[in-house]
Amino acid sequence: MDQGGVPVDLDPIRALCEPRGIIVVEDAACAIGSRYHGRPVGAGAEVAAWSFHPRKILTTGEGGMLSTPRQDYADRARRLREHAMSVSAADRHASILAPPEEYLEVGFNYRMTDLQAAVGLVQLGRLREAVQRRRELAATYANAFAGVEGLRLVGDPGYGIGNFQSCWMEIGPAFPLGRDGLMAHLAQDGISARRGIMAAHRQPAYAGKDTGGASLEVTNWLTDHTLILPLYHQLALHDQVRVIDSVLRASRHPQ
Repeated sequence: MDQGGVPVDLDPIRALCEPRGIIVVEDAACAIGSRYHGRPVGAGAEVAAWSFHPRKILTTGEGGMLSTPRQDYADRARRLREHAMSVSAADRHASILAPPEEYLEVGFNYRMTDLQAAVGLVQLGRLREAVQRRRELAATYANAFAGVEGLRLVGDPGYGIGNFQSCWMEIGPAFPLGRDGLMAHLAQDGISARRGIMAAHRQPAYAGKDTGGASLEVTNWLTDHTLILPLYHQLALHDQVRVIDSVLRASRHPQ
């Protein structure tokens, strides 16, 4: 998973899985516009999943997409999204004498509308501009908080470039307020922040499930000590200054 738009380091994962015949699925839902070793995320994936949820950088209002270089995967995915019919609805409606369709397996109604696709194409044409704007806003946050003890803003890994789908910040022990305390402080100033990285193994749906015996200390720490700052394409300078000023005032809060 390219968490928050930061590209995951896939090479070690592929090195482990591919000799064993395991297909690696890249969850690039948050990462459109990010790059891994100079290539767009998802470019080297056998299967990559994308999201067009309203909060994503490229949105169609809802829904998502699967991309794959494999023709057999693509053909089956197209069937599954349309009730698993042997003949697509487009082919049937384009025929004077429509061929009989068969339902080869249990499928789904996962088709995107033409209106959604039109919105997505316009968004795609503005992707480079949107990512550049988000990176500029993130750089402003990074510069503002660089000297604040106990704060660490997410940045680019050495092997890639992120799109700052989410601009999350770690609240360390040296900061006078904990994560929840800082969120409450921001809320008092009329600023909405969100809890940051969430650990799947701590959600009710996965309670009691096997984690392979791993302690997951880093995951647990980030779950409890990160928040997501406001960041969106149209964020005005005066609004970002409000956020920065509020965080800096919190940094002077008596412990």
